[in-house]
Amino acid sequence: MNGWRVAFGLGLLVFVAVPLLAPFDGLLQPAAWVWTADDADRLFYLSLNTFILSAGATALSLPLGLCLAVLLFRTSFFARRCALFLLALALFVPLPVLVSSWQGLLGAGGLGFWPGSAARPWATGMGAAILIHALAAVPWVAFIVGLGLTWVEPELEDEAAQSVGPWRVLTLVTLPRARASVLAAALFVVLQTAGEVSVTEMMLVPTLAEELRMQFATADAALGRTLVVTLPSLLAAGAMVFAVWSYLEKTLPPLVMPYRGQRPLNLGPGWLRLVGATVLIAALLLPLFSLGWKLGVTGHPGRWDAGTAWHFLGAGTRLLGGELVASLATSIVTGLAVAWLAVNCCWLACERAWFRWLLFGVVTWVWVVPGPAVGIGLHKLFLLLPEGPWKTALWYGPSPAPLMWAQALRALPIAVVFLWPVVRLIPRELFEEARLGGAGAMSEFLHVVAPMCARAALVTGAASAALCLGEVGATERVSTPGWESFAGTLLKQMHTGVDNSVSALCVMMLAALLVCAATATGASRLAMRHTR
Repeated sequence: MNGWRVAFGLGLLVFVAVPLLAPFDGLLQPAAWVWTADDADRLFYLSLNTFILSAGATALSLPLGLCLAVLLFRTSFFARRCALFLLALALFVPLPVLVSSWQGLLGAGGLGFWPGSAARPWATGMGAAILIHALAAVPWVAFIVGLGLTWVEPELEDEAAQSVGPWRVLTLVTLPRARASVLAAALFVVLQTAGEVSVTEMMLVPTLAEELRMQFATADAALGRTLVVTLPSLLAAGAMVFAVWSYLEKTLPPLVMPYRGQRPLNLGPGWLRLVGATVLIAALLLPLFSLGWKLGVTGHPGRWDAGTAWHFLGAGTRLLGGELVASLATSIVTGLAVAWLAVNCCWLACERAWFRWLLFGVVTWVWVVPGPAVGIGLHKLFLLLPEGPWKTALWYGPSPAPLMWAQALRALPIAVVFLWPVVRLIPRELFEEARLGGAGAMSEFLHVVAPMCARAALVTGAASAALCLGEVGATERVSTPGWESFAGTLLKQMHTGVDNSVSALCVMMLAALLVCAATATGASRLAMRHTR
């Protein structure tokens, strides 16, 4: 078992930690520490924008996600399972598609709330960027907080219910016991918003992550100066994430076994709960229908035509269908591989503190580093490699390997966050029984860990695949000629506005996500039957 830990630990250091340290070699250049007044003012402005964007997205998404989590995970009403399924679909919608759908609904060609300009059909500004990031984060907040709500000890709620009503039980017992999950959700929103560039690029909101992306293509000295300002915030965010990991370990309630399920909280009439959940989920999914309208709109004034929609959808499929299939295939393989790696790492971390903190430390650094910095690190690492077949696979191409590496780095923290509680739930008695029977490390994993975590790992793999399919910030710097990311191609096309062609690409990507969701649902049901 210790041999497995050493092997996985070395793998985390070599393939995860080292590439993320490569971008910071620019700090060693003397020019990085030569500052002018304009540099200081610009980087202060970028830091302020990053803070406002992250704080605004968190402030908007946290209460909405908390309401959804309570409604869907701790109450009961008609069609609750259907609402959970729709929320899961919203969880997987990539940011480029979400940006296009909201622009199509509220932009110049939609309801006109974001008018844009004659020179640029897209709406711009901090308000639009905050709204997009917040709505993209609401499903994640709902699921993270919802999991925390299901871990609350039912005996504490039953005892409180004898003295007070359900609303007091929620505010005095349930939410305080889930405060660690609420904190984790808030931290998730901050880190994902600060490190993402696909929204800020379209909305023309300069941030530190966007500056890293731009300076990498221009001047090394400017990139170094940007890193000088970024590094303290990264270290502070890393310390905060590490502190949250420690806090979660100490304060999370003991995980509730299936036979100790909580009673639903009777918060108001059932019809009101149904209406509340419907309104919130509709707000997340309604803009996607604007893509269907944009796909077939034609003429002045605009009218919808099925022939036009079919023409553009067919043209998009002929031109980029192969690229979408390749991106979907690589994303699914990468997502499943990341889920497998996360299950193994969480299993090995359960009983050894040194490996647990190594895992949490590496994952923390991966999480706080912006997406463009991940791509920059891999780019520099590939340049340093000696000539050989690995250079062809990672640099010259065409090859999916660099895309898969960058996507895996971005998805690994999310997979660990979701699978760590599941692995922690496995009863220790099962491990002890297997070891008394003479089981080795491989046998313990195959006969104890894999059956208990199969369904959660498949769902996490599907979620990771969806994240990989929409990843742009890290992959655009490492994609090889002949094997580009479909999301990157979509982002380039989006600069012209949400026209028929862009809508066709978005619909194609949504169809690919439905394939991921259907595959995950079928696989999880098969895994459930197998474990029974």
